[in-house]
This record gives sequence, C-alpha cells and structure tokens, in this order.
Amino acid sequence: MCAAGGTFGTLRVVWPFVGRVRELEDVMSALTSGNGAALVGPAGVGKTRLTDEVVARLERSGLAVRRCCATVATSAIPFGAMAAMLPADLRTANPLGRAVEHLLSEQPPLVIVVDDAHLLDDASIALLHHVIRHGHARVLVTSRPGERMELWQEGLLRRCPLGDLSRAESDLLLERALGDPVDTRSASLLWSASAGNPLYLRELVVFGRAVGALRADDGIWSWHGPIELGGRLAELVQSNLGRLEPSHRHALELLAYSEPVELDLLAALVCEEALDDLETRGLIRVVPSGRRTVVRLGDPLYGSLLRATCPTLRARAHQRALATALEATGARRREDLMRIATWRLDGGSPTSVTLLAEAAEQAWAAQDVTLAERLCRAAVEAGGLSRVGHVFGQVLMHGHEPSQAEATLADVMAGPLSAEDLSHLAATRAMNLHFGLGDADTAAATLDAADTPGLPADVHDWLQVVRVILDAQHHHVATVLERSYRPVAPHLSVHMRRTRALCLLHAGRYREVAREITAYEALEDPAGPDDGALRMHCFALAFAGRLAEAEALALTMYDRPFDDLAFTGATSLYSVLSFCARMRGNGTQALRMAREGSPKSRTGPLIFDAIALANLAVAAAISGDTTLAQQSLARAEKARRPAWRLTGTTVSVTRSWVLASTGDIRAAADTAMAAANECAELGAHGSEAMALHDAARYGVDTSTRLTALTTTMDDPMTRAYASHATALAHAAPTALETTATDFQRIGATLYAAEALAAATRLHRTQGNARAASQASARQALLMRDFDGVHTPVLHAGDLTHLTRRQTEVAHLATSGLTNQQIAGRLHTSKRTVDNHLHAIYGVLGVTGRDELRAVLGPSRTS
Repeated sequence: MCAAGGTFGTLRVVWPFVGRVRELEDVMSALTSGNGAALVGPAGVGKTRLTDEVVARLERSGLAVRRCCATVATSAIPFGAMAAMLPADLRTANPLGRAVEHLLSEQPPLVIVVDDAHLLDDASIALLHHVIRHGHARVLVTSRPGERMELWQEGLLRRCPLGDLSRAESDLLLERALGDPVDTRSASLLWSASAGNPLYLRELVVFGRAVGALRADDGIWSWHGPIELGGRLAELVQSNLGRLEPSHRHALELLAYSEPVELDLLAALVCEEALDDLETRGLIRVVPSGRRTVVRLGDPLYGSLLRATCPTLRARAHQRALATALEATGARRREDLMRIATWRLDGGSPTSVTLLAEAAEQAWAAQDVTLAERLCRAAVEAGGLSRVGHVFGQVLMHGHEPSQAEATLADVMAGPLSAEDLSHLAATRAMNLHFGLGDADTAAATLDAADTPGLPADVHDWLQVVRVILDAQHHHVATVLERSYRPVAPHLSVHMRRTRALCLLHAGRYREVAREITAYEALEDPAGPDDGALRMHCFALAFAGRLAEAEALALTMYDRPFDDLAFTGATSLYSVLSFCARMRGNGTQALRMAREGSPKSRTGPLIFDAIALANLAVAAAISGDTTLAQQSLARAEKARRPAWRLTGTTVSVTRSWVLASTGDIRAAADTAMAAANECAELGAHGSEAMALHDAARYGVDTSTRLTALTTTMDDPMTRAYASHATALAHAAPTALETTATDFQRIGATLYAAEALAAATRLHRTQGNARAASQASARQALLMRDFDGVHTPVLHAGDLTHLTRRQTEVAHLATSGLTNQQIAGRLHTSKRTVDNHLHAIYGVLGVTGRDELRAVLGPSRTS
C-alpha cells in the first residue's frame, strides 16, 4: 500500500503489503494479456509499493524486468530517465533506432517499468511508444493524474487508477506494521489526518513514534495529543502544496482556521478566481453538506502545515475576519455561536460573557466536551461563573474531575441566585455527587434543599426526574420502575423513559426494554432515541441472546466520531462488543475491545469506569491472563462506590470469573452464588441469571432458581441458562447436547462447547464411548473457530480431535456436496475423500452422512 519503510532517527517502521488485491490483479492482467498498464494516482497513494509487488511477481515468473525512475533533473535530457538501460553512446543518425536495437538484445520477454512517468523526457516517451506499438516489450508506468497521459490516452496502456486507503485498509495496515492493534480513536485520527494517503500515514506513524505521541500501552497503540507536523512529513506536505500565490495562501489560511466553511462565507473574504484555481489544483474541495455547499482543504494535513507556518498576527486577523463575516450573516445556525466565540477568543477580540455562555451550552449540547470546557473556562475568567456553572460542572464531571466539579458548583450556588436557577444547579450538583463522587446521601439532601415551595411546575418535575435517575442506581429495581411512571412535563418524559428502560434491563425484561426505547419515537423529540437508550438496547439484545443484532447496533454507534462516544460513555459499547466476542469464543477480540474501553484515568473514576474495569477483568480471565484479570478486578473494586449498588453487581458477578481463571473453582462457585443473592436483593434478575449460570458451570445446582426466573425472563439466553443448569444437575448428557444446540443457535458457542464437554465426560462415565466420541467431535468442531479462550470447563485433552483435513471434509460433507465435489473443492482425488470419510465415520461411530449430519449439525460452509 505504501513504501516499504520509514525512518526517523533510529526508529524504523516496516510496512507490509496488504489490500490492493483488485488493483494488483488489474495490473498483472494488463501485463500478461496486453501491452501493459499505467498505474495512476496522486503522490503518496502507494503506486511505488504496488509496483514493487508487481515487479517481484514478474521476476518470480522468470520475466526480465528493467526499471528506471524519471525525475525533474532528467526531464530535459534526451533518454535521461532511461539512460541506465541504454548504451553510453547514442550519437548516431538514428538514436531512437539504436535505443530500440539495444533493448531488443535483452533476453525476451522484456518488461520495462518506469516510475513517475509524468516527468519523462520526450525522447523516452517516443521510445516507449515505439516498443509498445511494435510489441517489443510490455510496459508498466506510474504517473500522477492529469499530467503527460499520452501513453494511455491513446489506448497503448490500460489505465489503472489507484485511490486512497479505506478506513478498514488503513486500520489493517497500521496493525500489521505496528504488530499490535491501534485503539479506535487513534486509528480514526490517523486515517482522517492522512486522508487515506499511505505515505502520509507512514510518516505520521514514524514521526509519532519518534516524538512519543504514538506509543503502546497494554498491547494497544494510542496517539496522544494533537496531530503535529515534523520531520519528513512536513516536507512532503509542503511539497504537495507547492509555491502559492499570495491570494491563494490567503484563501488556504482562512480555510485552515475555519473548515468546513460555507462557500458563501469564504467567497466574501477571498476572490473567486483564487478559489477556482485552488479547486482545479485539488488543494480545496467544494462539497455539498445538507442544504449548504461547504469548502474543505484537499488534505487535512494542509491545515496543520498552514496553521504552523502562519504568523501569529496574521492568524489572529484571519480569525477576527471570519467572526465578523459570520456575524454579518446573522449567525442563524446552531453551531454559529460556537464558531464565533472560538474565532473571537483565538483572534484576541473582545468576547462577551453572554456569547461565551451561550456558545458553551451549544458545545455541551453538541457533545464537544473539549470546546465546552474551553468556553466555560473563558467565561469564568471573564467573571461569568454564575452563567456557565451548570455546564461547567457537567464538563468537569465527564472529564474525570468530580471533586473540582463539586467545588465549582458549590461556589456558584453560594452566590445570589433565584430559586429556579438554584434548583437547576442543584440538579447538576446532585448528579455529580452521585455519579462522580458516589455520595448518594449528600446528593439526595441537595435535591431536597432545592425543592422549595413555589417553584415552576417544570422545575419541580425536573428535580423529581433527577431523583428517579439517582435512585435507579441505589434502590430496588421494582420500586424505581414504579416511580418512573409518575407523570412529568412532556419534555421531561424522555428522561423517565430512559430510566424505565434501565430498570427493565436490570430486571431482565429485555423485550420490554426494546418496546420502551421504540416508544421514544412517539415523543416530540426530533432526535429520536438518544445514545444512552440505544446503548441499553445493545445490552438488552446481547443479554437476551440476540448477539448478531447487538453487535450490529453497537457497531453503528462504534463507527461514529470518537468525541461523541467519549461524551456518552463509549465504554458501554466496548463492553457489549467484548461480551459478544466472549460468547463466540473469541477471547482475543474480547480482550481487545475490553482494553479499548477501559478507563485511562487512574483518578476520579465515574460510574462507567467500574463497568469497564469489570469487563476487562472478565475478558482477561477468559483469555488466560490471570495477572491482568486480578489487577483489573482490584481496580474495579476500588472504583466501585456504595451509591452505585446496581452497577456494583457487575463487579460482584465478575469475581467468580477471575477466581475460576486461577483454578479456585470452589471459591468461584461460592462467589457466584453470593453475587446471585446480591442481585436478587436488588431485583436485578438479569445479572442474577448470569451469576446463577456461572455457579452451575462450577458445580452448584441452581436449576430451580433459573427455571423460576424464566417465568418473567422470556428470552432465549435465560432459557438456555436454565436448561444447561438442569441438565448438569441431572447428569443428563443427551439434554446437555440439546442445550449445546440451543446455545449454538443464538451464537453463544462458548457455552455450547462447555455443554458438549460436560456431555462427553458424562457419556464416558456411563460407558457410552460412541456418544462420547460424537459429543467430543462436535465440541472440537465448535472450538475450531475459538481464539484465545480458557475456561475451567473446557479441557482440550478430552477432545477427540479430527485432523484439519478431516474437519474440512466433514464440514463439506454435511453441507450436501458429493465426494467428487469435495475433491474438486480441496484439489484432491475422490478416492482420498472416500478414505477421509471412512476414517471420520470410524472416529465418530456413525455409518453415513445422515448420521454425520445429526452428530455434527448442518455445516456453515456453502
């Protein structure tokens, strides 16, 4: 995808060749069935790296390859670029003929490869024309678009365009090059900054590692701080910008401080001809955005370079001009106040407290935490603490500074305020006290003190809503659920519905969660279900056994801009994705997701942090990393607060997984039962069912309690839990095999494999060797797709393994293919397939395909 490596000081990043499959095949096809190809793309897109791969293939096939590179220096010299492959003396009456004659003396067939063909001199172009037209050689050239395109415009070469990397390709390239995964935020940042250009991406990584901005922590690479230019990267970006006329630089600098910006706004500040020229050169892009037309820089790194090289006074003047121009339009859009306030601050012009406060509220509503904090701090410095206190408190809490948030809110509330303003601040302070500091009693007292007679009805209702929100973490689920139905002002009912959905989730009434969230659409809320509600829906789907739906919904949110996720608790999404990966037996993916979602701050834990750390402990336990599991559990215990009783049950359920990973099954069973009882006392039946199932897996008979829970928890996962516990309690291997099918149907293959492992042992104990062999084979086939999973219930030594080839044959046989078709698929003989099937039947104790399908189940192989 890009050049083979990059260096910065003593660091080196070696870049593998990944992706570009279609482009590679197109070029090879053009070289093997035609005159050749022209690989066309902008600078840094990976033309040379792809050409390297093509040349390697050609040479492995025995073809003679002659390669050269055109440069600016050789562009004015006849045959300058191709001098190395031509005789030293071409001073004849017919130098072109002499050059062709020399090339024909090469061992045929010959392939000529020219890098940067847009810089070729005329004589070299004439030589390539001649050899292509007369079939003397095949030719591969690389070129930038829009320059010296005669070779393919005339149909002599097949034009093969090469574009930028997709996000998936960029992520894969980063992981292969660095050896470990890159966290989602950093991968998104690097892809956006490089605009999918592999050369820029490589230089960003090289520079980032050199200065310490890109570093690994717990096996995950992360970028720290803003993207800055330096080293060779700055030179490359400057080279692509080229020499700029003053009017062009003026336009680009304005855009660097404002993109994306409305075309009309930018056109009011620069001449139209400059914009036309810049668009033609690809230095800016004019794109539709809803009903507007906006302008962006051709590459995000242009903005970094322009801002870094723009003199301070000129930069401030640019931003004042932008603010004035936007104010002249009326600043009608929601984000306009945020932009004006930011430009005023950066431009050094006077900014009113009113503007800062309104802009801070808009930034907070838009989930831009960083900007909201900056605007709040500016307002406080200007003496406007009372105007932004309610926003500033929330910003500080979400920034893992709940103690500072409490101090700030206390200061604001000590000032002269109306009862209404005091109530709004009290609500914010109570949430910080509860969710940030874990102080339920003081939070409740704060609300009580603010709820004075004479408050407007909607303010009183808001205080009631906040009480219910706080109680949902502290009191019995049924009690809070009943209170969530109390009538409140229509615009506040969305908060009651979200709390109600949370209670239903804790209660294990997963279908009702979905119905409650769907009811958002009936409210007068144009935004529809908020992210908090959708995250609860993800959990409800996952815990109910609808894993594929849970993953699909989580991934749609996971792919949103990282700032949005950070604002709304992205840890929940990582927990859902980690849970689903765990259920599928993919321990490596589960641990990766859990690590990404784990809190990076070691101070000021929030309620989400306890969930994330507990999730990390389970993922580490199932992956066999007992040290990380114990450390994460200890951090989760430390982060846990008495006020977070419902969330605390997640930590309690986690303990048994960690103990089991150390081999202490008896303690794991006792701990799982204690967690189940804790959950039952709070009405958290969803977590209770999970804990009871864990206890059953470790040898405790919990079948009666789990069966009773299925009367109110009508979901596939809980029913499978109950069936599993019942089959284990009755030592019924056939029932365990049926349970394994139930788990497999919903995608929980980890538990399916565990059920089959238990069935195998029971069949052997009961003297049924054939049934034991069949159950063990099913388990082995399920675990064939597992990755990095360790549980005490699974014992690899008990498996009756088929060989890899026998496994392939068995899967193909159960898919309905004939022996001849299987032989064709595996590129072997029918007789070999016959022998494999005979051996498989003997191992499993079956007599034909029907019994094989009954034992193994239908194959997923098409």
